[in-house]
Amino acid sequence: MKLDDDKKRIAEYMGWKYRRDLWGGIEYFRDRTDGFEQYYIVHFDLNDAALCVQEMQKRSKDWPEFYDFLLDTFNGLVEDNKVICGADNFTAWLYKSDEFFTAFSEWLKERVK
Repeated sequence: MKLDDDKKRIAEYMGWKYRRDLWGGIEYFRDRTDGFEQYYIVHFDLNDAALCVQEMQKRSKDWPEFYDFLLDTFNGLVEDNKVICGADNFTAWLYKSDEFFTAFSEWLKERVK
């Protein structure tokens, strides 16, 4: 993940909150589900990616649409010789959190159009 706008887009989809931290960066967090006031920091790692997939599955049509978008994105990378073709390479590519969240943000942008 490179851009704060991408992270904001994902945070809004997920219902995560964000605010400026003391150093001028943006802190993303989600409320705990057990009713306490504390919160979990969102690190945009594979744990958070799994939460995104879970949320997309709750929204029924979002997960299949996103998965199709991932396949198209991966196939484009294969055509540009940026990744090696193959289902095992697709899985390895998808398990890189930066790749997942970049694709997720791009998919969210496409949905708005």
